[in-house]
Amino acid sequence: MKQNKKATKGKAKKTFYKKWWFWLIIVILLGLGLGKDGESNRMIDKNDIASQSTVQAAKESEKTNPSESDIEYSVRNVHNDVTGNWRVAVVYDSAQATDIALDYYNKYFESDSEIHAIVNLYLKTTTKISVLGNILDVTIYEYVDKEEHDAKALFSGMLLKEYFIDKDTGEIEEIQ
Repeated sequence: MKQNKKATKGKAKKTFYKKWWFWLIIVILLGLGLGKDGESNRMIDKNDIASQSTVQAAKESEKTNPSESDIEYSVRNVHNDVTGNWRVAVVYDSAQATDIALDYYNKYFESDSEIHAIVNLYLKTTTKISVLGNILDVTIYEYVDKEEHDAKALFSGMLLKEYFIDKDTGEIEEIQ
């Protein structure tokens, strides 16, 4: 046993930064330092709760009252249209026609002589948007199967509602 002690004494001692306990202390100190940053972040997060809830409420409001920017439209010419002014877009969305009509008009109408049909397969409606001076005439019909494929069948469903929307103010007047 005495030889073993002497052999151990003869070995060079490890420097302190090579010891396991030194690195354990470093890790603990770093963990405590990051913990303080985490606490300050938590304080900031608590202060931001009101603004985050406001943003969340706005996002939920957008979902219940969608704007045109939420919906993707693929607008194309209508088959068998003899005027060349009819366009059709097919969507599957819960957006109401009155909520999207003005935005749709601003983005997709190239001329006020155009008549656009928005076929909504989710709501089973076909909405006709046309221009009367400074007013958008938004007429909603019951969807007829495959009517989006032929101008002769388009807008042949039962009339459900009609609205006038002022292009400048966005004011909506229910007609029928």
